[in-house]
Amino acid sequence: MGVIGVITNFLERLGGKTIEVAEKPVRKIPQGKSVQERLRALKELQKEIEAEKAEVETEKEMEEIIEWRKKEIQRPFSDRLADTMLRYFRGPIESMTSSFKGLDQDLYRASILTPPDRYVALILAVAIFAGIFGFIFAYLLYMPIETSALIGVLGFIGGFFYMRQYPKMVWKRRVAEVERSMPYALRHMASLLSAGVGISEAMLSVARADYGVISEEFELVLRDMRTGSSFEDALMKFDEKMGSENVSRVVKQILRAVKFGGNLSEILYKLAEDFAFEYRMKLVEYVQRVNGIAFIYMFLTIVMPTMFVVGILAGSVMARQLIMPPETLAVILLFAFPAISLIIINMIKKGEPR
Repeated sequence: MGVIGVITNFLERLGGKTIEVAEKPVRKIPQGKSVQERLRALKELQKEIEAEKAEVETEKEMEEIIEWRKKEIQRPFSDRLADTMLRYFRGPIESMTSSFKGLDQDLYRASILTPPDRYVALILAVAIFAGIFGFIFAYLLYMPIETSALIGVLGFIGGFFYMRQYPKMVWKRRVAEVERSMPYALRHMASLLSAGVGISEAMLSVARADYGVISEEFELVLRDMRTGSSFEDALMKFDEKMGSENVSRVVKQILRAVKFGGNLSEILYKLAEDFAFEYRMKLVEYVQRVNGIAFIYMFLTIVMPTMFVVGILAGSVMARQLIMPPETLAVILLFAFPAISLIIINMIKKGEPR
């Protein structure tokens, strides 16, 4: 009993201490001898509470600012740059946006979710940076100030037109990727249709598969259907967005089979085989064309620079002075001929069958 009594007393003391701490107020109003002293103590206590509230609000504001800065940093640099341009040049940008006909459609076809006015702001920002970079680059090569200014103006114009055409370039690239993966997606759908799966479920399976852009576009078609559009309207919207003859053939065949009946799986199999055969024929033609361009590429990138340098040296020896400044010669050798090579490579790349 002695041990039990000791434990019981310890627990009673511990419980009493806990109750005492729990019931202890956070602040005690100082007790004064008069009403004035008590009022003064209450005012001081109120000031302390207000100071603590102000400190808590300041901490919350700091946390909100830090969170906003984190989100701002996570935003793409292009969005922040466009917002900055809109903040200072909203009037001219809105006027230019209204003058760009078809920009909203180009952005829609390219699946660029940026609003037209923000994209125009981005166009101006990129053009300005290109112009400044061109001017500084030419100036560092010791070119005359007039030539540097001209290169800066050309850089501005080039950056402006490149960004204006960029949505169309993205749209054409997406169409090419859709056409490239079309045979595989059609075979996928045909195999599911032959197994008794519906057309919407087959498209959903393609959307969830990894077929690239065509999976994204099928997901958009299904999303339109979920938001109230009919199957025909959603497919026609997809056809209009792509603007491709091959996509139009597929959409028309699907709608015709759904409307009038027919073995849709066999139709899709046949379309897939036709697209694959057309791609093989284009690939043969492309290989033959590249063989001819290869000789021109070797001449412009190897033979022509050598002949150019030899011609400059021979002319300088005959004239007993340099007929071309070393800076200009360096620019031509380091940038002009490589630019020609890049143009030829780009032409070869664009000619690749899709």
